[in-house]
Amino acid sequence: MANRTTVVQIAPLRRRLQLAAVLLLTVALFWFFLKNASLRDVGRILRMTNFAWVALAIALNLLALVFRTIRWRIVLNPDDPPSFYATFFANSVGYMLSSILPVRASDFARPALLARKTSHRFSGALGTVLTERILDLVSMLLLFLFFAIRRWPEYTARPETATLWRMLVQPAAIAAAIALTALTLFIISLLLFTPVVRRLHERLGRFVPRRFRDSWMNFFDAFVRSLDIARHRRFWIVLACTAGVWACLTAQFTCSARALHIPLPLDSNIFVTGAATLSLVIPTPGGIGAVHKTSEFVLRRFYGLSVDAAVASALLFHLIGFAPVLVIGGTLALREGLRWRDVTRAE
Repeated sequence: MANRTTVVQIAPLRRRLQLAAVLLLTVALFWFFLKNASLRDVGRILRMTNFAWVALAIALNLLALVFRTIRWRIVLNPDDPPSFYATFFANSVGYMLSSILPVRASDFARPALLARKTSHRFSGALGTVLTERILDLVSMLLLFLFFAIRRWPEYTARPETATLWRMLVQPAAIAAAIALTALTLFIISLLLFTPVVRRLHERLGRFVPRRFRDSWMNFFDAFVRSLDIARHRRFWIVLACTAGVWACLTAQFTCSARALHIPLPLDSNIFVTGAATLSLVIPTPGGIGAVHKTSEFVLRRFYGLSVDAAVASALLFHLIGFAPVLVIGGTLALREGLRWRDVTRAE
């Protein structure tokens, strides 16, 4: 009994320490982001914002959410997809949670919320989330490789960017090519040798604790079944929606730069958006600090923006990327009377 009491006491302490560490990291990154900037000049740049471009960027952000909803419905069940509202609700609230929590909460919250409003099981819906993640990862890698190949001669020839390009972008491009090849081989093996992979996975599943085994196997089976969408006549919609998602996400940055009257090459949106997306692996709420500093670094070191202009661009870019989903997700959560335990309760 004493040992159990000790464990119960340690668990809240550990959570508090983790929260304190996350908050400290967030504050440190945001301070590092602002430390060389003149807040007065940053404010002056932001006051010159063209709100027509901001409105367009927000519309693109919301359109990306619609594309994600259409795509997920088809991946879940191309012949009998769940209702649009139920899927849009799960997407909006899930991404809203990712914007305020220091983890990628949407990957687990979205299936839990969908299971709450439809007949889809949590573990099965979670398998389709993995399929979506693979589609997004492949898209991001392809965009980044296109950018790297297109700009390779230019940035290696410029003395001010050559060293950084060889240190950062060149290894990232090589890693992206390797990852893309590995993902392609992995998906092909699953599609062509499904029974063999299933038997191998059943053997590995024996090492999973018994109380999680059924859910784990259901998750894997749902993931493999969702890959069959590649053979379905509606797969073109999935590909079109994926292209639409990334067209909207990258165009957001172009709109934010235009809103601040900052001339940048059109493909800079690929570089900045890709770098900002990768920075989300740093566990800060909504990427605060991490997204800001990463965007500012790329804009300053590769595009020659002043510190103040880069800081203003990063602030507006982050606001456009996260504010709309916060408003939509928060509104829907309040409308549905959603409680935190409704999100965390899963099969």
